[in-house]
Amino acid sequence: MNVLILDDQRSARRVLADLLGAREEVVVHEAASLAEARRLLDEHGVDLAFIDLRLSDDPRDREGLSFLTELKSRSGAHAVMVTGYGEMAEVRAAMRAGAHDYVLKDELCEEIVLPIVDELRDRRRLEAEVVQLRAQANPRHNVPGLVGASGAMERLRESIRRVAASDRPVLVAGPSGSGKELVVHAIHALGRDPSAPLLDLNCGAIPEALIEAQLFGHERGAFTGADRKSAGYFQAVGVGTLFLDEIAELPLGLQAKLLRVIESRSFRAVGSTVALRFEGRVIAATHADLVERVRHGRFREDLFHRLNVLGVRVPGLDERTDDIPALVEHFAREQPRTLRFTSEAIDLLRASPWSGHARELRNVVDRLAVFFDADPVGVEQVQDALSHAAPARRSVLQDAARAVLALSDHGDKLTAMEAALVEEALAMTDGNKTAAARLLGVHRKVIERRAGRESERPDGEEP
Repeated sequence: MNVLILDDQRSARRVLADLLGAREEVVVHEAASLAEARRLLDEHGVDLAFIDLRLSDDPRDREGLSFLTELKSRSGAHAVMVTGYGEMAEVRAAMRAGAHDYVLKDELCEEIVLPIVDELRDRRRLEAEVVQLRAQANPRHNVPGLVGASGAMERLRESIRRVAASDRPVLVAGPSGSGKELVVHAIHALGRDPSAPLLDLNCGAIPEALIEAQLFGHERGAFTGADRKSAGYFQAVGVGTLFLDEIAELPLGLQAKLLRVIESRSFRAVGSTVALRFEGRVIAATHADLVERVRHGRFREDLFHRLNVLGVRVPGLDERTDDIPALVEHFAREQPRTLRFTSEAIDLLRASPWSGHARELRNVVDRLAVFFDADPVGVEQVQDALSHAAPARRSVLQDAARAVLALSDHGDKLTAMEAALVEEALAMTDGNKTAAARLLGVHRKVIERRAGRESERPDGEEP
């Protein structure tokens, strides 16, 4: 459950973050300004937001109310207004604008804040169940291939339904392993003609000298080796969908030609003077940061804006950990043998970091099905499979361990390393113990115990 705290006062954000840290399923994101809140909303999505009505000392400031209106128009997130005494007129305006509740800054405590969070968490789960039941009752409105009922996934399904109804280009973005190809197939399946071809071309897997002929086709003799005429993807796809995977790797010269095809709906085969009509739809996908590539001149800005009109962002697995049990069950059903898990094993999978996202989770389930006979699969088997799933991660840890062990005259290196990890995690998260605990992969109480030991240490004593 992603919770955003928008407040210009760091102390107020800290109080709320500490209170919310009592719920392990809550991921806290803090913002001190509207710009930062908008960035977090774009990057992570939000299930619940605590919004300060005034984001400055100016009594006329109503930026919190402005963000509430923006939040309700952009997402289905719930909002709780944080206010002081004497602002009840503004609170009433916020409630009319769609706020779920309000809390006074002088009354921020577990007894008031946590029941609101628990209520909205339970409501979110019920809403997800309703969505699933409706999809089962009306298969026509379901989005094929996607697993999970989290808020992030339902927002993704809604985006897919909307862009599928259009014939404009689509840009599907998201981290590697998050399921971008599934999203492309779902858009096509819900589109105007799902029986039409869906052709995919990986722009990073074909040499630059050949990709133009693959896309546009070529006439006989157009270049060395072209001994016969050949139709390209733009022609072969007909009224279907052309899926350009890894669009960031498309050479700049071909980016200009792709833009012209999208805008003019026509193209010419290599070596031909005859213009052909492009009747299909372009869907592009990438895990790269295209904004950064545009900034460095590696991707055309006009093509980016043309594709991103109907942009769809696929959330990473870290943004929808509530879906992990459903994903594990889905991947287990694909195995050649029955695969069941203990609740402790599922909890371990939910708590693990997934840099490879859903693809990495699938690989772990595949390994468990092949190499382990335990029924049900327990924590020990999951730990073993996880250790094999991340050799690069282990290599980094081993290099760090060797560097620490090579230090001389450092006393208790194990304790010193633990202290350094906790200190660095707290520094990276601006002192947020909940976020630091998630970064370290431990419970928040571990951070609190470590901080308690540090406070009890006599001045000058080494850790």
